[in-house]
Amino acid sequence: MSTDTSHFSIEFFPPRTPAGEEKLDIVHAELSKLGPEFFSVTYGAGGSTRDGTKRAVTRFREAGSRVAPHLSFGGSDEGDILKLLHDYKEAGIDRLVCLRGDCLLYTSPSPRDS
Repeated sequence: MSTDTSHFSIEFFPPRTPAGEEKLDIVHAELSKLGPEFFSVTYGAGGSTRDGTKRAVTRFREAGSRVAPHLSFGGSDEGDILKLLHDYKEAGIDRLVCLRGDCLLYTSPSPRDS
């Protein structure tokens, strides 16, 4: 009887090209065979990879994987974040990796960040 209770997840950085997206889908399919608890996809500084993150986690979810997209709030507009959360909910995504994130160079931190 196995008593292995190991839990692990696999994290990806979203690709920036269509060819990279195809390769990521192949790698995701192969790594899915290892049985991770979920796949996470990072969210670049200032939301620079937000669209790629959303595309990747949506495809992984459609393929039957549990996913946890990263969500960073530094320099992001509240309306954009709310729209993204709504889209994730509609896609059946129920787990997030939330980070405060760094403020962009041209923004100043809010008083709460002091």
